[in-house]
Amino acid sequence: MTSLILPPNAFLDEYVLNAQFHKIAGISKNAFKFWKNASIARYQGTRTIFLHKSCILKKHTKALKACDDLNGFVLASAFCSFTTLSPSHLVAKNNSSIYQLLEIKELCGIKFVNLKAFYDFLGLDYKHYIYIEKCHFFSPTPLEKKIKITSSLCVGYY
Repeated sequence: MTSLILPPNAFLDEYVLNAQFHKIAGISKNAFKFWKNASIARYQGTRTIFLHKSCILKKHTKALKACDDLNGFVLASAFCSFTTLSPSHLVAKNNSSIYQLLEIKELCGIKFVNLKAFYDFLGLDYKHYIYIEKCHFFSPTPLEKKIKITSSLCVGYY
């Protein structure tokens, strides 16, 4: 079995959420451990497991197709780690102005953020590193590149 630790900005394009897959397939959540060429991934410091689509057994093809598409998504905790955004901004009840700008999805009690769509919204290439801060913490424009996204928050990139 191959196990990979994903960087916080790695999209889940080639993966499915194990928690959802095992429920749809009607198998044990640890069944992948007994597959010959299993390939799993997780983000640093998390227990959420993602199965690579290519390692799913042929007999579970229907279950694989029934799983939600995670193209462009990252785990919410990975998004927060990557952008330095506080997780409280990803809760609807907190009325954060950035919450409306993000595509957020919840599967099996696990929250995801569409990082690819956020990059597209910003008009940035996916290779840029981004961070979100209050605008008044940024240096003057020639020293630090920033995009204002709300009345008080800016995205810095390099």
